[in-house]
Amino acid sequence: MPVFFFASGIFFKLSDPKSFFTKRWYSFIIPFLFFYIASIPFEWMIDLWDYRTLDAFDWNRIMSLFSNDGLLINPPLWFLLVLFFIQSLSYVVFRLNKSIIWILCIASLFFHEELLGLPCHFMIKKGLAYFGYFGLGYLIGKPMIKLMCNLKRKTMVFIATLAVLFISILYLDNGLPDYHFMIERIKQIAFTLSFMTFFSFFDGVKWLGFLRFYGKESLIVLGTHQWFLIPIRRVVFKFIQIHNPIIGFFMAALTAVILYPVIKFLNKKIPVFVGKRKNIEKGRLKISPA
Repeated sequence: MPVFFFASGIFFKLSDPKSFFTKRWYSFIIPFLFFYIASIPFEWMIDLWDYRTLDAFDWNRIMSLFSNDGLLINPPLWFLLVLFFIQSLSYVVFRLNKSIIWILCIASLFFHEELLGLPCHFMIKKGLAYFGYFGLGYLIGKPMIKLMCNLKRKTMVFIATLAVLFISILYLDNGLPDYHFMIERIKQIAFTLSFMTFFSFFDGVKWLGFLRFYGKESLIVLGTHQWFLIPIRRVVFKFIQIHNPIIGFFMAALTAVILYPVIKFLNKKIPVFVGKRKNIEKGRLKISPA
């Protein structure tokens, strides 16, 4: 998850309140409600599959939306709620002095475990805990993108972040003390930066178009992948009775293939519900990201 929060911070922009929260309403809240409500029949069918009775589904699971621990309906959707909270918080915090933003980001990383243990709504505590990754993406992500415009500098960034990644891995593998897991945080950030820098070398490569497609449609993938991956996983396990990385990769690839027409259909038929909205631009109808 640090990778996704860091990347989200890179592309965060401040604007006037009306535009900012209208965009977040279309980008996060409407898609969340759509995928959450649409997942209830799926969860009901999974319980029917497991227990062979129509009474197995616990309707109180729907209210897990307001619990301290997280979602029991389509759990990956927690990312949308937490990201909405972080961006709303950042709308205020990122107007402060940059030094204060750095301090708050480091504090979030330093007290990550303590923040996750707060006795409050899961969206708030996870938002505070992952704010550090989002804030660092905002602070260093944009300058890093500028560096990537120059091949020599981009290569230096990749080598430097890769070196930090390997040093942190060696440090942790040798069992050395990791106060408040800060070396682990540094490893995660170094991995994120080296990962992003590595793939920037392949900008424009056509055979990676499928990765760009799923990256662009990550919101729909997040909201729908469980509808297909869980049945596939159960059917496969029923026949072979084993789990291993190769089979896991096959199931993930099969899910991605199935999702392709689903993504096309949802974008075409109900764009507003999946994070897109219709804009009238120069006299013609255009579907664009919220």
